[in-house]
Amino acid sequence: MANQVNGNAVQLKEEEEPMDTSSVTHTEHYKTLIEAGLPQKVAERLDEIFQTGLVAYVDLDERAIDALREFNEEGALSVLQQFKESDLSHVQNKSAFLCGVMKTYRQREKQGSKVQESTKGPDEAKIKALLERTGYTLDVTTGQRKYGGPPPDSVYSGMQPGIGTESSCGGSRDNVLPREMTKNQRSRLTTVFVGKIPRDLYEDELVPLFEKAGPIWDLRLMMDPLSGQNRGYAFITFCGKEAAQEAVKLVCDKTNTHRPVSHYLRELLQLKLFAVNIVLFSLVFSLNVFILTELVCDLCSIFF
Repeated sequence: MANQVNGNAVQLKEEEEPMDTSSVTHTEHYKTLIEAGLPQKVAERLDEIFQTGLVAYVDLDERAIDALREFNEEGALSVLQQFKESDLSHVQNKSAFLCGVMKTYRQREKQGSKVQESTKGPDEAKIKALLERTGYTLDVTTGQRKYGGPPPDSVYSGMQPGIGTESSCGGSRDNVLPREMTKNQRSRLTTVFVGKIPRDLYEDELVPLFEKAGPIWDLRLMMDPLSGQNRGYAFITFCGKEAAQEAVKLVCDKTNTHRPVSHYLRELLQLKLFAVNIVLFSLVFSLNVFILTELVCDLCSIFF
């Protein structure tokens, strides 16, 4: 009797296993992916990502699905694998991020380079500790990492700082300032361009350094999608012009590797040089007109 019971129990387990497998194979959105025109293997891979919880079906818009459908099966599977291996913990717009991964994949194809293994990124434990300490947010895309913007009310609750770049440190950035700005507008510039940043440096080291100058509105670290590292420069907007000026002194006094150049002063110098050129041009033009006039008078005296 016991053997029969045990035998029945074994049979029940064997019958239940296929049922459990079928129940977790696909989500309710798998059929929708097939109807959208995705190949079966691609739809299955994307559905598996849904099941992991990294991204939900509602996180992806039609644009991302349409773009994925344009890939061949091998390319789409490779894109989804890279997307799955990416750190999505700070990605707010996952649909745009997936589109960025697809764009990067096509760029690598054009260059004839294979998809590189994921490079060493920031220390997530340190990034998490930084965000918990400051209360700021972090939004990651394939092109940049944006820390803050706006900051929490406990740090700053005023209006958004003025737009434009007043100072630079560690490098130069041409044509950052709009050409036509009043003196009052320039006085409110609060963004600092920072160059020559080590490619493996992230917010956990940049923020503690620059927050000494004053409250930060946002920090935008530019990223290279092909390498996965930063591009070596960032834009940091402070909540006040005094903090921006202090940041330039703070960093450049420490590095002392590149003399900081204010874009405002540089533009004033360019205006002065332009004014000098106008004066010189006017003098040369006047001289040429005078010579030409004398020549005409001489010719007239000869023939008339």
